[in-house]
Amino acid sequence: MRKESRLVGRAAALAAAIVISASLLAPATGLAGSPDQHFYPPDELGPYAIGHTTVVITDLSRNPDGSAPATSAGRPLYLHIWYPAGAGPGAPIVYTWNNPVYSQNPGGTVYPGLPDLPPMTFPAATSSHPVTENAPLSKGRFPLLVATHGDEVTAAKNMPDTLETLASHGYVVASVEHTGNNDAYFQASFLEGEFHLSLGPNPLLGSNVILQRSKDVSFTIDEMLAGAVDQKSHIGFSKAIDSEDIGVLGYSLGGETTLATVTGISSANYPADRRVKAAFMGAGTNYGLLLNAGDYANARVPLMFFGNDTGIAYNNFNAFTGSKPKYLIDIAGINHHVGGYQSSWCTDFRNSMQVVNPAVFPQAFINASGLNKSDLANYTFDSTFYFTYTGARESGVYDYCDASAFNGITDAQLTAIMFGDSSILAVKSELQPSMPLKPEVAIAETTRLTNWYAVSFFNKMLQHSDDYDEYLNNSAANQRQNPLVRFAKNCEKVREHSLDLKATDKITFVPVGDEGYEVSVATGVPLYDQGPTALAVASSTSVNVSYPGFSFPVPGFKGTLSTLVVSENGVITTRTSTDYPTVDDNGSPWYTKGNLLLSNQFTIGALMKNLTIGNAGSGVYAYFDSANDRVIITYRDMPAAGTSDLNTLQVAIYGTGKIEMIVGALANTGPAYAPGIIGTIGIASGRTKARDLDEVKPTHFSGLRGSQPVFARFGNDAAIYEQFYTGTGAGCAKGGDDGDEW
Repeated sequence: MRKESRLVGRAAALAAAIVISASLLAPATGLAGSPDQHFYPPDELGPYAIGHTTVVITDLSRNPDGSAPATSAGRPLYLHIWYPAGAGPGAPIVYTWNNPVYSQNPGGTVYPGLPDLPPMTFPAATSSHPVTENAPLSKGRFPLLVATHGDEVTAAKNMPDTLETLASHGYVVASVEHTGNNDAYFQASFLEGEFHLSLGPNPLLGSNVILQRSKDVSFTIDEMLAGAVDQKSHIGFSKAIDSEDIGVLGYSLGGETTLATVTGISSANYPADRRVKAAFMGAGTNYGLLLNAGDYANARVPLMFFGNDTGIAYNNFNAFTGSKPKYLIDIAGINHHVGGYQSSWCTDFRNSMQVVNPAVFPQAFINASGLNKSDLANYTFDSTFYFTYTGARESGVYDYCDASAFNGITDAQLTAIMFGDSSILAVKSELQPSMPLKPEVAIAETTRLTNWYAVSFFNKMLQHSDDYDEYLNNSAANQRQNPLVRFAKNCEKVREHSLDLKATDKITFVPVGDEGYEVSVATGVPLYDQGPTALAVASSTSVNVSYPGFSFPVPGFKGTLSTLVVSENGVITTRTSTDYPTVDDNGSPWYTKGNLLLSNQFTIGALMKNLTIGNAGSGVYAYFDSANDRVIITYRDMPAAGTSDLNTLQVAIYGTGKIEMIVGALANTGPAYAPGIIGTIGIASGRTKARDLDEVKPTHFSGLRGSQPVFARFGNDAAIYEQFYTGTGAGCAKGGDDGDEW
């Protein structure tokens, strides 16, 4: 492949964009990377026009719920297929979210055992790029990618922008919709449960969901190679697919499905699909701890773990000893659901508001005490079956859409939706100017990063192009272009930083005007009275705590703060609602540094880890000591999830703004899913950008023990914290110098 487009920097990128635009106006005849082609950057479209089609395939060996042996007409699966097209330029098209397995199944006669749903009345997402429906397939041989979506999502909402981009780079991409674990399943369950409609059996995949989803992926490969999809689509995919170059990719629950496909599931006696030669795991985890160390080592293909909550990677990255190369792409501040939906996210929000019919969806989710600013967002997402994914307005999932989400939506429509409640207009007025709140990783940037790594990874592994190596390393140039990415290859090396705070240590933060804090550490300090009030924060939830007449200042903030959001997981924030229910338990330092600390006005990390309430007396307590004008939050005898060693810590917040953290006991254990990170102690401000926070030098609190107070600025970086880790890297191959340390 010629590299001249990379030798002249940004000018070459512009030239490449012109070439791309020209290539979309005429049929492409060869793979990107053939000698007569220019280089196509991974975060831009490739040389091909994009075709799209949909088909339904049926696995005759299984029942609709995945069980076997089949006693029915089989398990039908809906596919969205993107591919290199031999004609263009196409135009943006609208993907249907009506799954014909459900919505064209009158009386359950077409697909027995599955319900019939009325088609959704609103348009679905528009493609991000020009796409031609049922276009002729371009000439050539192409790798096959099978994509798998997240829990209760549609195939058309599974990284749609990235799947289009991959097709433009020369891939046949088949995104399988998992019957019984998809959007249509949830729609039917919602209607049956809320409105007592009889829609059919609607089988759930149940506890074997990953096993059945992995079987769906392998069956899709079968049908694509055998020509069954050709017969239904009238497009000759099977002859164009290179059967030696097959990859899988997925997002969220689809991420684990992807992984299980290449590791196998030993607990179910299910083997790995050895036809797959590369796997991209987007924002997935080891759901239900289904996979074990033997499964990890059983993977024999290159792997990429992508996102900021791929929890399996932080603890087990080095355990994939049979996979090389393997990559960890950790992105600070990325939103899980927005990352999976990409550009379809705001379409959902807008469509929800436009078309909810109160005759079909009564006022099921409105707070009986009256409307608040969460009601509109919650209600409209409920109406399109996503309340399992979204929380209150304050959780930030709506901040990614701009005010145009309200364009064309009349006040009359909104008041009709809410049965004429005029207070909904105040909710609209409040939401509209606050959109967007400029999240650090916007939808466009999330998509660009996904394209950058997915295209580079598959071009390297399946198109065997070394020209994409430059995108798959931790070079200074890549760090400048992708500053929110922490990159590791082959070996993840983590420098050990053990707990060295002791029982009776007290960390004190005394505010100094608007400039910062004086920080000191004393020892021999007993815990204060915790008070009798235990907070109802079990199962990683949080509650609001406030007391009449109590508030406190924070350097650099206007006014004072009065409401504390106290989480079971060792975190106290000052958002105005309980919208942040938990600390991610996968242990990503990027998550705890680059997301949680930045998603609140002010954060106090007592010991941010996945704490849980244990035996009698264990719990989180709140007490207002009015005599000393202070609120005392106590974490008493709290083990980390999956462990038995106890943590006891106390935070006292004074009306003067002074903050004290007193250690009762700290356990050198981490969350069950990622024991690599032990916890985080300190304070931080939501004004800080993740890229700035990553440059902040952590504090060594024990080194201040007994010394004079030290001034710590609380400016743009706005964080005074320390994180503790167990070390990793012992499982790396000898001489494994590809890893990163952080």
